[in-house]
Amino acid sequence: MAKKNPFDKEQTTKIPFSELVELIGTSCDYKFCIIDENIDEELMSLAASHGINLKGFKHVIETSGIQHAEKRHGFKSNDRVPLSLEDYLLIPFIIKNRDKVEVSAQTDISHHNTVLKYTKQIGDTYYYVEEIRKRNKSLAFKSLIKREKENPSLLRG
Repeated sequence: MAKKNPFDKEQTTKIPFSELVELIGTSCDYKFCIIDENIDEELMSLAASHGINLKGFKHVIETSGIQHAEKRHGFKSNDRVPLSLEDYLLIPFIIKNRDKVEVSAQTDISHHNTVLKYTKQIGDTYYYVEEIRKRNKSLAFKSLIKREKENPSLLRG
């Protein structure tokens, strides 16, 4: 029997976090999931250049981040390219194989903490945002946005 897509557009906006966790295959509890406990050297250096020490930090996902992304960028949003379950499963890949990462002190989704903004093109372009939470030494999922890759042939007159 095929597994039901928990992010199918007919589903409710309540995110079945347990199913997402099971598919990512990481250690989790009812609202918190560790994506990766290793922060790579490039990210450590980038953060250090902004006065942030990421030693002992880990990449995590929480239900509130997934719920935010679904509300703003999922099937029930007005985004032209809504997120699917498969997009969430790309998060570990986006973190490790990013095309670009930058540190930002202010965003519209995180007024108090510094964030890391990852960019990765995999057909479409993905923007993944993590909030740097010093108190619990985590890089927490804040948002995931997908935009269509521009077709250069359409831009020519």
